[in-house]
Amino acid sequence: MKRRTSILTILLLTALLQFSCNKSTKEQDFGVSISAPKLIGTPAEKFTPEEIQTLRISNSLSFLFLNQIYNSTDSLFPFSFSTLGVLSYIYNVSDTNYIAALKQQFSIKDSSTLMQNITNTLSIISEIDSTIKKSTTLSSDKTSPIPALTQELQIPIPYEGMLKSKQLTFSPTDSTQRKMTFYQIAGTFGLSQNETALCLDVPLGNGNYSLLIIEPKDWDIKTFASNFTETKYIEIIESLTFQNLKVSLPELSLASSFALPLPSISGQTPQSVKSFLLTSKLTLQKPTRASFAVDKTDIDTKLQANSKTEHHHINKPFLYILRGKSSNSILLLGIFTGR
Repeated sequence: MKRRTSILTILLLTALLQFSCNKSTKEQDFGVSISAPKLIGTPAEKFTPEEIQTLRISNSLSFLFLNQIYNSTDSLFPFSFSTLGVLSYIYNVSDTNYIAALKQQFSIKDSSTLMQNITNTLSIISEIDSTIKKSTTLSSDKTSPIPALTQELQIPIPYEGMLKSKQLTFSPTDSTQRKMTFYQIAGTFGLSQNETALCLDVPLGNGNYSLLIIEPKDWDIKTFASNFTETKYIEIIESLTFQNLKVSLPELSLASSFALPLPSISGQTPQSVKSFLLTSKLTLQKPTRASFAVDKTDIDTKLQANSKTEHHHINKPFLYILRGKSSNSILLLGIFTGR
C-alpha cells in the first residue's frame, strides 16, 4: 500500500513538473526580447506584469510586420511604424478567424483588457521620457478602401554635431550614389560588428531610449529585413560594447506612406482587411546652440576634436529600431533607403 502511494506521489510530481515546464515554454513562445524589470529604480520597473506582457506581444508582432512588408512588392521603399500604436486598430478588422488566431498565439484572454494595457503602457513610456512625442490616429475618410492610419513620433537627439550638417555620399545600391545631408555626432555609443552587419546604439531623449542602427554589410536590405528576427535583435543587444565613438548619420527625419500588411498568424491570414495604409512621420529634434553653452567640457566637443576616436560612416540602407534600454521594448522600427 505504501509502495503504491509512493508511486502515485512520484507520478503526480512528475505531471506537475511537466506542466510547469510546458507552461514556461509557452510563455517563451513570443516576446523573448523583452527584459522584465529586474533592477530597482530602473525605468523598466514602472511596467506591471500585464504591461510587460503587452510589450512582449508588441515586440513579437513588430518582427512579423517587418518580415512581410516587402513580400508583396518588387520595389524598395523607406518606412517606419510603431506596433504599439497599430495594435489596438487590429481589433477593428472584422475577421473572426484572424482575431481568434491572434488571441491564441499571444495568449490574449480579454481584448478590452489588452486595449487598456496598451493605453497604460504608452502613458508610462511618456513618464519615462516626456521628451518623446508620439501619436497614432485613424483617418475619418470613409472613401478609403483600407483603414488609413497616421503615426507621428518626435524625439530629441541631444548631440552638438546635429547643429552642423555636411553633404556626404550615400549608396542606395552597390552601383548608385547620391549626395545627402549628414550629421557627425560623438559620444559613448553601443557597438557590435559581425560578418553580416555593423550595429550602433545611440542614446536619445533623456537617455532611457536609444536608436539601434543595423547596417547590413551588403546592399540587399529587403532580404535582410525579411529574415531579421526577434532572436537576432536580442543577440545584437547582448553583444553591444559601449565605446567613445564618432558616427556620421544621414538625415533621418522623414515622412513615408506605405501599405502595412497584416501578418500571417499561425498560418491564418486576414480575409477582409489585409493591410493598413500607414503614413509615418518621424522627426529627430535637433538641440539648440544654447543647450551646449554652459558645459564647455562636453564629451561631444572633446570627441569631435580627438582625431583618434573611431569613426563610423552609415552610408548604406539600414534598419533602425527605437528601443527602451531597460526593457528592450520597441517604440519604432523602420528601414532607411536613402531615397
